[in-house]
Amino acid sequence: MADLPGLGEFQPPSAAGRAAGAVGYVLTLAVAAGLERMQFKLRATESARWWASNGRDAINAFATLAMAAGLSAMGFSLPLAFLLAAVLMLGLSLVQTGLERHRHAGMLSVAAALLFGSPVLLFPASIQEGCRRLLEALF
Repeated sequence: MADLPGLGEFQPPSAAGRAAGAVGYVLTLAVAAGLERMQFKLRATESARWWASNGRDAINAFATLAMAAGLSAMGFSLPLAFLLAAVLMLGLSLVQTGLERHRHAGMLSVAAALLFGSPVLLFPASIQEGCRRLLEALF
């Protein structure tokens, strides 16, 4: 098993800082879900334009970076905050394909984002340690 010291440790901020980070993270989850819906609408309306694909990529990159910032503010090390944000964004993208034609896609998208993102709020240190162990076992 490799030792990856660059992953850092979970460093919870003060109670007020943790609460602020958690609120920021929940907001970024909701914004990410909204941006995912926007991305799918852009694909549907502008599929013939070359910039539509680039626009979707920019939206996904912005949402991933915003979510990583929220996770970092909660106390996650930056590398794992980015990893978790990327995994959550990929999961949200997969969910969006199933919601594409649903009447309440926007509301369901936000609910799915909050559901998938809630373990990070409830068990942040365990999530960081689990990611660390998984990456150490893989690399």
